[in-house]
Amino acid sequence: MPYEATKKCIGLDMNATAVQIGKLIDESGMNDKQLGRIMHLSVQSINKWRHGHNLPDIENMFILSRILGKNVDDLLVPLVPDQPMAEVKYEAGQDRDSALCCLKEYAERLKKMFNHMPNYNLNGIS
Repeated sequence: MPYEATKKCIGLDMNATAVQIGKLIDESGMNDKQLGRIMHLSVQSINKWRHGHNLPDIENMFILSRILGKNVDDLLVPLVPDQPMAEVKYEAGQDRDSALCCLKEYAERLKKMFNHMPNYNLNGIS
């Protein structure tokens, strides 16, 4: 995907990427054992990729893309927020309570967005 199409991306959707990798492996007609043998990896490593417990490192991602006849971008699924992240500006003359209210709303949107990502949990932040 060109940069313009993904500039709102805030990271990688790990679960969707695992599903995408599994789907592309299935479409190739190979099973985990065959792919592991080709890549000199264990069946367990391939299985972890399929189920989102782990993703290939950058070198294995590149090798996997070549084996599957795809670009690395075809394996990755970007995480795009449901709502655009609003800019929070403190304008001259704006009262302190109004500015704090805007910041709290912004923080709540960020918490909701990042709590959907498996490696981030911001529930303890207030």
